[in-house]
Amino acid sequence: MPFAATGTAAPLVGAGATAAVLVYGQSILGALVASRWALHQCLASSDLCLVMNSHLVGIVPATLGALVLMIMTWRTAALQPILRRLSYILLGLLTLQLALGYATYRLHLQVAPLTVAHQSIGAALLGTLVCFTVLAWRDRAAGAMT
Repeated sequence: MPFAATGTAAPLVGAGATAAVLVYGQSILGALVASRWALHQCLASSDLCLVMNSHLVGIVPATLGALVLMIMTWRTAALQPILRRLSYILLGLLTLQLALGYATYRLHLQVAPLTVAHQSIGAALLGTLVCFTVLAWRDRAAGAMT
């Protein structure tokens, strides 16, 4: 993809990579919750509550990682427009993901399309973070050459 580097995204590479790793970890925890029916087992018999609670607690670092990246992006002057657009996409995906996660939890994973949408938006969020990080890295690398 054509990319005209501005050389201003260097601080965003680490923040983007950190946010991507945190969201990936949260996705792994979510996969454990879904594949082991941890929510049902935790509510019914207090089994697998550690798995369920780990996913719930994992919301905080994953959300903060994405929010820090967005704020850093919005505060960076002369940034490549695609990176700024990706930060707005991140905001929309994060908001949607949190809403879907809450609804999925409240409905005890009983609405399959809702659960699938939660997983799909999580994958889109991770993919957007990876794209953002790669483009920020390209910007940093091009800025270092000049």
